[in-house]
Amino acid sequence: MNTWSLEKLNNIINIKEVKTDVISFDHLRITAIADKKYEREAKNILFFPITLGDDVVRDGWIIKLLDLRKNIINYIKDKPDYTYVIDDKMKEELKEEEFKYIVVDDIMASIDKLFTYTLEGSNAKKICVTGSVGKTTTAGLIEDVLKTKYNVLRLYSKRLTPIIIKAYIINLLTSNTDYIVLEASIWYRDHVKKICDLLKTDICALINIDSSHLNNDGMNTKDDLCKYKALIFEHPTIGFINETDNYISNLHISDNLLYYNNEKICQTNVNKFIPIMENVSYKGDKILINDKSIKPFVLSKLSLVEYALAYKIGTYLGIDNATITLALNNAGPVEHRLEPQNIFGKDVIFDSDISTYERIKQLAGNLYDKSYLVIRKFGSAEHTNRMIKVKELFDKFDRVYLFSDIAYLKYFKDHKNVTIVSNHDFMKKIDGTIFYHYSGYYRSFDKFNVENLKYIENERYKVLERRD
Repeated sequence: MNTWSLEKLNNIINIKEVKTDVISFDHLRITAIADKKYEREAKNILFFPITLGDDVVRDGWIIKLLDLRKNIINYIKDKPDYTYVIDDKMKEELKEEEFKYIVVDDIMASIDKLFTYTLEGSNAKKICVTGSVGKTTTAGLIEDVLKTKYNVLRLYSKRLTPIIIKAYIINLLTSNTDYIVLEASIWYRDHVKKICDLLKTDICALINIDSSHLNNDGMNTKDDLCKYKALIFEHPTIGFINETDNYISNLHISDNLLYYNNEKICQTNVNKFIPIMENVSYKGDKILINDKSIKPFVLSKLSLVEYALAYKIGTYLGIDNATITLALNNAGPVEHRLEPQNIFGKDVIFDSDISTYERIKQLAGNLYDKSYLVIRKFGSAEHTNRMIKVKELFDKFDRVYLFSDIAYLKYFKDHKNVTIVSNHDFMKKIDGTIFYHYSGYYRSFDKFNVENLKYIENERYKVLERRD
């Protein structure tokens, strides 16, 4: 964690006036970052009441909670020990309030200066992963591998935006950091490019293309998605691709230009793509990468790509095979949205992602000899037509069990591979891998346990149904 003296801050952002007894800050509260321990442990906090403005909404970074300026009086009353960064207009608006502050010309411009100062003062290489599914897990596996040898800063958020990236970098990027690892998701077509432009990424990977985010911002086909995600390769010198993906396989490089089929996408510093899936296979419940055996927390077509990329980036960066293998064998899910659990006395792979179609499509790509899908709750935010497509995946499982009170039941109950159930007794009879899908669970609880599950079903089911 970085510390910032008033003298150091003044050299970067030009402080016009000071009204605080604090001379050094150990956390600059720009926006909340995923690991909130840094804010909890900080003794002196400098609070930036950011405002995102119309351009942010237009660019698709729509997170209203990040607009802190409009609630500044409430923050001041709730956190009187903080020192606040304000401009001349805010000073006039808040002249009746008694609080600690420093005055600058422009709050957002000050954040940009601090970000640039911190980033330029580091030699850390930036590793970025994009794709339609599996980005979070992949970035987590890369982190697990690299931290066996290097100091790694992981940037994480459910929707990683420029302002969140700046908050991470300003607070947590130090001169000792060797690598920054992050994922880039796409909502509007230039989101991946904007993130990579911001950080000037060094090593990038594209793992898959699927239907997530189709029909957003003119991305009407998977070809469109691939082309806009492929902009991740503009800055780096090293590029990894999943060459087995039908869309990604259309990418090629010639004379420092990236093409999708015959269409030029952008200039690139990558000379030649490194294939992720070369020498990758599976046997039983293990993944084999360059003849090294790794047991993933879930075995699927997707996990082959996730683990292989983490392995090959580790190899490329000089980590020995034994260390990489040990790290990946000990790795688990980054979040609690997909992980092995015990439910009602039965081992299952518990899936609580808010999405339904994309997630179940990935679960259907599992590589176990016998697999069973249990659906306790569908994602009610899904469009009906998209939900109906879920039943196309049911035949990929040995059997699908649907609870009698779930939404959309009428579309699925007559499917030949479906059994309708009303309690969990049936699970005792299953001999094979069970995938238990409960959409939205992770929004209410960090970890699964039977008591939490019962609480949701008995007390909060209708609330979650509306909120999802």
